[in-house]
Amino acid sequence: MVYKKKLILLSGLVGLLALVYLLTLFFDPERVNTRNAAFLWLDAKLQDRVDGIEIAKAGEWSNPVKLIRRGNDWYALIGEGEFPAKAARVEDLLRTLTLRGAYPVRGSAASSHERLGLTENNAARILLKGGAGLSLLDLLIGGRDAAGQEIYLRKNDQNEVRSGEDKFSAYVGSAETSWYNLRLFDPQLSTDTALVQRLTVLALPPEDGGERGEPLVITRNGSGWSIEGLDDESIDSQRVDTYVRGILDAEGENFVPGLTAASTSLSDGRIVLELGNGTSLTINVGTLPEGKKGATASGSSYVYILADWTITRLFRDRSYFSK
Repeated sequence: MVYKKKLILLSGLVGLLALVYLLTLFFDPERVNTRNAAFLWLDAKLQDRVDGIEIAKAGEWSNPVKLIRRGNDWYALIGEGEFPAKAARVEDLLRTLTLRGAYPVRGSAASSHERLGLTENNAARILLKGGAGLSLLDLLIGGRDAAGQEIYLRKNDQNEVRSGEDKFSAYVGSAETSWYNLRLFDPQLSTDTALVQRLTVLALPPEDGGERGEPLVITRNGSGWSIEGLDDESIDSQRVDTYVRGILDAEGENFVPGLTAASTSLSDGRIVLELGNGTSLTINVGTLPEGKKGATASGSSYVYILADWTITRLFRDRSYFSK
């Protein structure tokens, strides 16, 4: 009997100590803070409901980047028109917002918002909409902490302020064009340069008013290339391959709102790629009303502004392909 009483007493003490230990772990300030820090800004269940996004830099809420979803595709609103957006970049943003991360609470007083850069129009903003304009998330991105390691964030309809790793400045601070899909041709065409059998390049007229040279004609020759005016032995085939891929991957610098390929005549220069399936792709280049170089491309109704370096890459001299 004495032994049983001692065993019961010891068992009770062990149980009590275990309970105290568990309570200590549960209410440990560091662990409590860690649990409270685990947070996500958008429930993953709402991601598929997002069909409109506005992204504004600090002080520029009246001029945000506006993105809308049409089926599985995303478009940017520029002026009165809709232009292709980079769906992968949009999905990356939504994925970042739905990932649970360490965002500990730093305060709940509205008086701290101005100091932390979280007042209206003073903060950067990511606004997600779904359905008939319903706000799914209105996230404000403020300043950095004293160590410069984290940024302050809060939902626009709440006073609570959290901080965390800066995952959003790359989205809200980038140029508007970083959201635009400015590829002249369908990206699937850039996967295999072997589709191209022949290129004809009519160069732009010389700026000094001189005569334009003969068209550059490049034809596939087995595993290599032939170029009119050059001996086959002198041709750098790898450089030709890179050139062809550069044409298939070519991007504009921006769209030209208000103009369409059907209503615009750009014919100063031309690149025609003849494919093995009997079809062809064409890029027409000319001068836009404001003086910049613009382009239209097969399969696209848009007019693109071309950067000077893109013009240089598209229109190469014959000598460029010599070894």
